[in-house]
Amino acid sequence: MADDEVLQPYNPFTLFLIFILLVLSSQPNVEEKLSMLNSLLQTTRQSVRTFRSGMRTLHASIQPPD
Repeated sequence: MADDEVLQPYNPFTLFLIFILLVLSSQPNVEEKLSMLNSLLQTTRQSVRTFRSGMRTLHASIQPPD
């Protein structure tokens, strides 16, 4: 996708970026809250990966031998 496609006035991505900038400029502690949210999402992502890995291992161990 070309840069000129992303920054079109009515592109949802452009409107979302404008919204984020407005929120960041109007709330003094938004950056701290976004950082905490990022940390939460990263931890959740790692937990899901660990869970999936465990489920794959469990599934492989209960499979009958061919």
